[in-house]
Amino acid sequence: MERKKASWEESIERYKQLLEEVKDLIRHNTLLAEYYEITNKRFAYLIYEHNLYEIMAEAHKLKDYERNFQFMYFNLKRQVEKLNHVQQELTDLLIKDPSNCPDN
Repeated sequence: MERKKASWEESIERYKQLLEEVKDLIRHNTLLAEYYEITNKRFAYLIYEHNLYEIMAEAHKLKDYERNFQFMYFNLKRQVEKLNHVQQELTDLLIKDPSNCPDN
């Protein structure tokens, strides 16, 4: 089945919808990274304030926890950066796409 060429209004609307969804995804991933950092800072404060880190160190889990926190945190931040890049590429594509030019 052959798809008919979208009018420029329809094309712009589709890009607009996609860009809004990507923007929403960026916002949610940014919040996720921020909440992850805040939650882990609270946890770290608690274990150090109450000397609970000693228990984790004895169980050989303190270094694992710290390493895993860094890994996850930086991956979340990198995901946001990649999504920002995708958003920019989609915006560029919107501008360059010939179907987004009016017929006049």
